[in-house]
Amino acid sequence: PKAKMGLTFAALGLHPGMGATHFLPSIVGPQVANELLLTGKVISGDEAARCGLVARTAEDPLAAAVESAAAMAAAGPVAVRTLVRTLRMRQDVGLDQALQREADAQAQCYASLDYAEGVEAVAEKRAPAFSQ
Repeated sequence: PKAKMGLTFAALGLHPGMGATHFLPSIVGPQVANELLLTGKVISGDEAARCGLVARTAEDPLAAAVESAAAMAAAGPVAVRTLVRTLRMRQDVGLDQALQREADAQAQCYASLDYAEGVEAVAEKRAPAFSQ
């Protein structure tokens, strides 16, 4: 598997958004979430699987996804629908508050010189020189 992922917000001078601060700690634990969010570390698919961020890796991700979807489709439809609702209910507790906090923090970052420097550094393929 060649997949890589990273939550590189802070490395750009931007607070994470999209519920990352809400969901990530419950998926990988607070220590791993802190490391990934605060450093912007890019990890491999295998590392993502080891820390629980993904269920598995596959040489053929499309085939693996189709296999998983077929298994879900073969299960009882009412049970699947109600189970999805139940799982999402737990995830949604506190989500609105986290999204509001992220939006507020991002607004502060967008107005900062650090964010402008982070974006410019990426465009110029260099390390940022943050000032604040």
